[in-house]
This record gives sequence, C-alpha cells and structure tokens, in this order.
Amino acid sequence: MRATGWLRALTTGTRVLIGALLAVLIVAIVIAAVGANVPGIARDALRIVDTPTPSQTVAVCPGPLLATGRTVGAAGDVSVAGDASVVSGSPDGTPREDVLSAPVGDGPRVLRLDPSGDVPAVVAGAQSASVGDEDLLGFAAAACTAPQFESWLVGGATTTGSADLVALANPGDVPATVQLTVYASSGALTPPGGRDIVVAAGSQVVLPLAGLALGELAPVVRVQAQGAAVVASLQSSRTQTLVPVGLDVTGPTSVPAERQVIVGLVTPTPGDGAASNVATASVRVLAPTQDVTATIRVYAVGATQPANTPVDVPLSAGVPLEIDLPGLTAGTYTVEVEASSPVVAAGWSSTAADGVRDNAWIPASPALDEPSHVAVAQAPADTSPSLRVAADAESVQVTLTPLSGGAPLQLTLPAGVSQTMDITPGVWRIEASGTVFASIGYAGAAALAGYPVAASAQASAAVVIVP
Repeated sequence: MRATGWLRALTTGTRVLIGALLAVLIVAIVIAAVGANVPGIARDALRIVDTPTPSQTVAVCPGPLLATGRTVGAAGDVSVAGDASVVSGSPDGTPREDVLSAPVGDGPRVLRLDPSGDVPAVVAGAQSASVGDEDLLGFAAAACTAPQFESWLVGGATTTGSADLVALANPGDVPATVQLTVYASSGALTPPGGRDIVVAAGSQVVLPLAGLALGELAPVVRVQAQGAAVVASLQSSRTQTLVPVGLDVTGPTSVPAERQVIVGLVTPTPGDGAASNVATASVRVLAPTQDVTATIRVYAVGATQPANTPVDVPLSAGVPLEIDLPGLTAGTYTVEVEASSPVVAAGWSSTAADGVRDNAWIPASPALDEPSHVAVAQAPADTSPSLRVAADAESVQVTLTPLSGGAPLQLTLPAGVSQTMDITPGVWRIEASGTVFASIGYAGAAALAGYPVAASAQASAAVVIVP
C-alpha cells in the first residue's frame, strides 16, 4: 500500500511538471511569433468606385416684371407690368423651354437640357425687361440660374416707397417646402409668412417682402428649401413722392465666405441739379453667425490701389449693415469685402439723382477657375452691355468666344486689376488662364442693371464606397 501511494504521488507530480513545462514552452513560442516577421497574405480593403450619372441641367429665369397696388380694393394683388425677353443657348444642343405656372400671367421660363454622356450639359440664359409706367419705371436684367436648396438674397427694402417682391420658383417634379429667414435690424427672424411655404411642382410663389419684415432699410433673406430645390429672386422698386425712381431684378449672391468680390458697380455722372451729398452707390454686408469686422476696399477699373481709404466696418452677428460709398467719381468699380468669418454682400448703385432714374443691385460674383458660359441679355436702345472682369492674385489672360461663331475677344489683366469690355447680346464662352471674378453690366443715362457670371455645371466626382 505504501509503494502504491508513493508511485501515485510520483506520477501526479510528473504530470504537473510536464504541464508547466509545456505552458512555458507555448508562451515562449507565442512571444517569439509576435516579434517575428511572419509572411502573410496582404489584401486591400473592399472598395466600390462609382461615378454618379449626371442629371438634367435646369436654369430658371425670374420671369416678367410684376406690380402691386394696381387693383382697387386689393392693394396686395400682383399683376404683370412687363414681359421679359430671354437669351439662351448651349454648346451641347438647344435647351428645351417651358413655362411655370404663376399667380398671374405667364410664369418664369425654364431651360432644360439632358446630359451629354457622363458630363452635365451647359445651359446659359439671361433675361431683360423694361417698363415705363406711372407707378413702375426702369430696366432690369438677371441671369437664369440653377435651383438651389439654400440661397441668399441681398437687396431691397421695406420702408416707405419700396414695393419689393420675393419670387420662389420650383421647376422640379415634387413640391418644395421653403423657410425664409429675414436678417433685419433686430437680428435673424423667421416671420409667420416665411414658414413652411409650399411651392408646388412646376410653379411659382410671389411674396411681398414687406409682409416678412416691415420698416427695414437693409434686409437680407436666406432661402432654405426641402423636398425640391428652388430658384429665388428679388424684384425691388422705389418711388419718391409718388414718382418711380427705378427698379431691379436680382438673383442670389455668392454663398457666405470670408471674401466677397462685387464686380461692375457703376457710379454715374451727376446730372444738372443733382445733390452733391447724395450717395449713388453703397454696399450691404451681413455676418450671419458671429460678430466680425469687415474691411471694404473699392477699386476703379484699371487701378491697383483703392479709390479711397479702406473702411473697417464692425458687424454684429445676424444684423445687416449698408455702407454708403460717397465721393466716387463717375466710373465702374470692383468692391472687395474681407472678414475673418463668412459674410454675404451685394452692391447697389443709382443713376443721377435728377431726371429719369434707375438703380441696380449687383450680387457678389463667384470665383471662376474653369471655362464657363454666360448669356448676355438684350439691352435698351441707348445702352450697351459689357463684361466686367477682375483678376485675382495673379495676372491672367481672358478669352471671350461667341457661341454663334466669330473671332474671340481677348483681355489681359494684371493681378488684382479689373477691366470692362463691350460685348453684344448672345451666349459667350469665357476662359481665363487663372482665377477671375466677372459680371455682365448695363449702364445708360436711364438704365442700370447687372448680374454675376456663374460657373458652368461640372461633372460629378467619383464616389468611393468602403464597407
């Protein structure tokens, strides 16, 4: 019995010892394997690369000139005051045209063109219109623009003598629900009339700006759409002691950015009897989100130095400010607005303070670093349209080629300098060797208008999907 117990104890101890040695050996092997370069199989992560199919290119023109207050007993009713003439074209074919339904008369014209292969089609369009009635007088020109889910209207007023209208057009196949935020002297507000505005597919809605915020000298309207993108425009008109003193139709300005460039602000030669202290040019600026100081510089055509001392303007978040630009001699100017946080801006100018008058809002122009196409709308008999173009940080050569055929026009610009070039109505291709900002402008004795040159549609970039 004693021998059997001793043998059993020896056997058990041997097993424990062997197990411990095996455990130490396994740990040593694992440590060595971790530190060693073990050959393996490398495999790239699964990726799916897909290029979205380009959609139809759509551009919407603002539509005819409108008037309010012409119906007895219904001062808020809108009526057509003047039809618009549209110039359009494309290097990719002939755009199809249709008309949106509107509160009165024919609505905005819509230009549509299907893509060419994998690249979106290019469509350029612009409209112009004149009216000479007892309650509405002036010339207006505006570009036909693509629908957007967010846009900014900088211009107009809701004080006595102003009769401004916000137009929302939906060229899509589904309804759009639009929210309007008005930035006013008290800050940002969403008035009841600007909430949940339903714009039916293929239709236009027109709202009085005064119905959104009354008594405002310098409002800015932010347009946000859901369900479908919309095209927003602003028709502004003024009267003084019941005498009309100009009108304008303007589209969205450039998106908020730390630098805005307004190209082609025209100040006229004062006429006989014009008051010397009346400013005929101004710039409206808004910092939507935070307090900031904006610096405003004004450059005459061909000049490398500002026309006057740069102005530093403190801006409160959400409160627009309009700054007069007095003392400018007659000519064409580029206005630069710079800040350390994003701002939106537009310029305003008027013809002489006496006689028949007109005025225009000029939105900030986007930077053009790729070839683009622009439509030049028809001008009044005594007015010639012109291209106003400003170079960015480097000297550039600008080539302007008529889509209808003919010899191209060329312009050489030193860095930071702007120039103007007379052109004829039609569709033009604009190409520059560097970044430029451009607009189309009209300046006559009693006609003033302008609109920025937008970048043409670009092909969508490839999308990489990684599970």
